[in-house]
Amino acid sequence: MKKWKCLLALLIMASGCTAQPQPTPSSEPAPDTAGLTQTADQLAEMLVSQLGAASVQYALMDGDTILVSGQKGVFAKGSDQALSADDQYAIGSVSKVFTAAAVMKLQEEGKLKLDQPVAELLPEFTMADERYSEITVRMLLNHSAGLPGSTFDEGFVFAPSTTAHDTFLETLKTMRLQADPGAYSVYSNDCYVLAELVVEKVSGQDFTSYLRSQFLEPLGMTRTQTPVENVDFSAMPKVYSASQPEREVPADIVSVIGTGGLFSTAEDLCRWGQAFMPGSPVLSADSLSAMSENEAAKGIWPSEEANSLDYGLGWDSVALAPFAQGGIQALTKGGDTMYSHANFTVVPEYGLTCVVLSSGGLSSYNQMMAATLLEQALLEKGAISEALPHYQLPSVPETIPAIPDEVKDYAGLYADSTSLYRIDFTDEGMLNFTVEQMPDTPTPLTHVGEGKFLLPSPMTNQLFSFEEKGGNTYLKVEAVTEISGLGYTAATVYYAMKVEENPLSDTVKSAWQQRSATSYLLLSEDASSQIYEMILPVAPAPISTFAEGYVNAHRIVDENRAEAIVQIPGSGSRDQFDYQFFTKDGIEYLQAGGDVYVSAEAAKILEDGLTVTIGEDGYTQWLSIPAELEGKTLTVSTEADGVFVYNPAMLCQYNRVTDGDQPVTLPAGGYLGLAGDPQAMFTITISD
Repeated sequence: MKKWKCLLALLIMASGCTAQPQPTPSSEPAPDTAGLTQTADQLAEMLVSQLGAASVQYALMDGDTILVSGQKGVFAKGSDQALSADDQYAIGSVSKVFTAAAVMKLQEEGKLKLDQPVAELLPEFTMADERYSEITVRMLLNHSAGLPGSTFDEGFVFAPSTTAHDTFLETLKTMRLQADPGAYSVYSNDCYVLAELVVEKVSGQDFTSYLRSQFLEPLGMTRTQTPVENVDFSAMPKVYSASQPEREVPADIVSVIGTGGLFSTAEDLCRWGQAFMPGSPVLSADSLSAMSENEAAKGIWPSEEANSLDYGLGWDSVALAPFAQGGIQALTKGGDTMYSHANFTVVPEYGLTCVVLSSGGLSSYNQMMAATLLEQALLEKGAISEALPHYQLPSVPETIPAIPDEVKDYAGLYADSTSLYRIDFTDEGMLNFTVEQMPDTPTPLTHVGEGKFLLPSPMTNQLFSFEEKGGNTYLKVEAVTEISGLGYTAATVYYAMKVEENPLSDTVKSAWQQRSATSYLLLSEDASSQIYEMILPVAPAPISTFAEGYVNAHRIVDENRAEAIVQIPGSGSRDQFDYQFFTKDGIEYLQAGGDVYVSAEAAKILEDGLTVTIGEDGYTQWLSIPAELEGKTLTVSTEADGVFVYNPAMLCQYNRVTDGDQPVTLPAGGYLGLAGDPQAMFTITISD
């Protein structure tokens, strides 16, 4: 889900028959795969030894033949259990390709049309924004519906749950759209949850059954499952906390299946690749063509020099670099859950599919590995005669050209969904880029001509410029990332949008200044939610001292409301929600997206002998840990699973869901969180 963005960290870095495909007899000699096997092994070793993956599984398929398949790393740290090709991984948003294909299949069957309003197919779908009726099925698949992003509760969990699926439409009823439907594409998990519900409504089947009957069984995908099936989570390679790399956590489950919930293997996903080849056994040529069009370019979108981000229907990119620069279409989809990462890339013209799955690491690293393997496979097939050209950014000139006056007019305040930035220019031909979190350390970029500014680095070179689209001014960034020994990628994105200062009245400013001294603690997630373990379960609300009238890049409207205002195609405005504060029984609460938070000032003081009961609302109960309890032992007697201990930085030190029932040594400061069903009771004992 929600990801706090560092400065361009690595992002910038189908009607056919349903017969199961059979190997085609051939008198040709088996291909020599020694070189590919060696390269794959070296690339996977790099992911494990240098780039944070605990385990990696990969496969490369040509036609219906697996050319390369292997694993690297460990099944579990401290264990000698071997990895295998049958090990399943959470594939995250690679699941979206299945959802898009399901929609295309239903269109082939005449049960829906891509440009049909969703509300016609799913009358239960309503929002607190009359524009919702304009959302079409196509807009769900190309991320242009204008939905907020990830508004579901309990979407990322340690135990199977259907809550997010079952309550999603109810949650949407209170939401407003972030943009006019169809205006531009911005990555949205909500779009694919809604698409999953459309598939179920139109097909008359649950989503899992539809996928199994239409795709998994026809393609012989025996190792692909969803979390509502009999999945053996204990048999999966283990996943680990990013903040505490030795801390093993339970199975990585995304409960919103259509947006990110499938489990599979690299070899099984290679079989899925056959669905997107000419003569697909499960999708028509018309469906394949529609899915591989650059849908994002139909709305507001940056002029593209090179890209690994240009949405098709289900795909992250339909013109993946460097293949596009060599005149070859490669389609790719990445997936990142809290703990698992995946890349699925196909080159339909040449019948190639490559899949890289991992515990730990990043999908962008997996994409680089897949692209490198595919390029070598194309060379060995004779499809290309030399390495594909890489997009080159300009270098710093010997004499820095003067900055045009019209470019200097772009100085000012900018924002994305989470951060504020300032841009100003110097007489020496430099652009200073300042991030709110580091107001005293601006990053200088050099003018290279034509109003473009270069920020070179050993790994990622970035070229900043400005474009005006749809009435907004955008900071555009072209980025070329190359990790020596692994691979290359390029992207062109709108990184931030120019915004105006927002002067506040004294009354409004005072209300927000008072909130700046506290945090707001998560109430509304189930005990099995990964948020308690992986993401800080707090929503800070500090009024900005960097810009007038903002909080976390949201524009303050009045004493109790701040609105998400940026409209950035791609990913710069993903997962943004309005903030709405309200008071009940003298306690202040925050509504943000689908979640509810409470002021930390409402937390009771932890003490020996307390009995805490979960209320009828099912909200998590929070207790603050006083300094005098540091080093003492906490024991909580309860039949519920939700017991969490956090240090003062709100990093999880103990989670009963992941760590089991055991005594806990208390930190100085921090909080104890207690979560369970209504009326669940917790009895607290503190001892020396």
